[in-house]
Amino acid sequence: MQAEPKADILLVDDTPANLLALEAILKDLGQNLVKVRSGKDALRYLLDHDVAIILLDVQMPGMDGFETAELIRQRGRSRHTPIIFLTGYESNDARVFKGYAAGAVDFLTKPFVPEVLRSKVTVFVELFQKTEEVRQHAERLREMERKEHERQLAEAKERFEQERLREEIRLARQIQQKLFPVATFPSAGFDISGVSYPAEATGGDYFDYIPMRDGGLGVVIGDVCGHGFGPALLMAELRAYLRAFVLTRTDLGEIVGLLNRALADDAPAGHFATLFLGRLDPTNRSIVYASAGHMPGYILSPDGEVKAVLESTGVPLAVLRDGEFPAVSAPPLEAGDLLLLLTDGIVEAHGPDNTLFGIDRVLDVVRVHQAAPARKIVDALYLTVRAFCGARDPFDDMTMIVIKARAHHCLGGPERRE
Repeated sequence: MQAEPKADILLVDDTPANLLALEAILKDLGQNLVKVRSGKDALRYLLDHDVAIILLDVQMPGMDGFETAELIRQRGRSRHTPIIFLTGYESNDARVFKGYAAGAVDFLTKPFVPEVLRSKVTVFVELFQKTEEVRQHAERLREMERKEHERQLAEAKERFEQERLREEIRLARQIQQKLFPVATFPSAGFDISGVSYPAEATGGDYFDYIPMRDGGLGVVIGDVCGHGFGPALLMAELRAYLRAFVLTRTDLGEIVGLLNRALADDAPAGHFATLFLGRLDPTNRSIVYASAGHMPGYILSPDGEVKAVLESTGVPLAVLRDGEFPAVSAPPLEAGDLLLLLTDGIVEAHGPDNTLFGIDRVLDVVRVHQAAPARKIVDALYLTVRAFCGARDPFDDMTMIVIKARAHHCLGGPERRE
């Protein structure tokens, strides 16, 4: 149980013997006895202290007890502090009434009866202690309310910031998704579909289909190192440069070289990107490509045999400013052939035991679904990889493109993305 707070009892008398007598009578109360010898000293003490009761001598030189009491009552801190006058006058003296007018709660006539003095002082000390307990309790309540209010404000601010961040992330993801093709590419000769799934709200992977000046179809897949907002911004810059260069040039090696120099000037130190840029000729299904450090592409025959592996032809973008990226030819796609392009987030997806998904599993999934439309193949591959990862979130962005060569008589339209 918390001990009751000690109370100050202010003893004011100009006679040292009287102060000693008061101290002897009251010391057993266990409170703080503060002794001063003038009204001025009393007023000075009351400037900075709260007391339970004031025992104030009436007859003092300079400033008597009545004048002192009147000044005490004019001060906000002690205007309600109980005052007991100590006097040698009889209680019917006119000066006693003057004391009550000055704010006294009682008079004690000298010489004091110790028991009477102690009992009167005890009443006011207990009243002060109870009042102090109530005040401290109220202060604790106010402090608790203040802290609770601050906690609620902090939580509301955090919720607001989280909601604002979620909205910014949502908008960033929405903007980035608009940079990707929104449907399978319409082509009489090819069934083309691609998807990109960022590891976070936004990612550094990129894929695109770009009609070229010479009538060919540009097929692009790229991977900016890392994932999140930074790589997403660099990916958007890469896309803008690439589309600008494709408007004025047709040589793939030249386009990738220009793109490399642009990113080398803009990318932060240590950042790079891989890129595969291929050109499909709708008339003879030939493939020419340039690859800047990107993982290999694969051409599969209708029975699932790997007919060609499209290896990189240069270093990643932004590594060497003057790097060269020669364009090379791949075997043309025959009816039923499939071209698979990936980013490494698929091959390097981790299972619960930290094993990698690997390219062999990728090719096996594609073979199982090879007779299905391109969109069904990319969906099946993504779902298989996610199941392989289990409850674990992917470590990296995952992007893939599947291009199937149609039979010459098949001129069906594009399949819309769900």
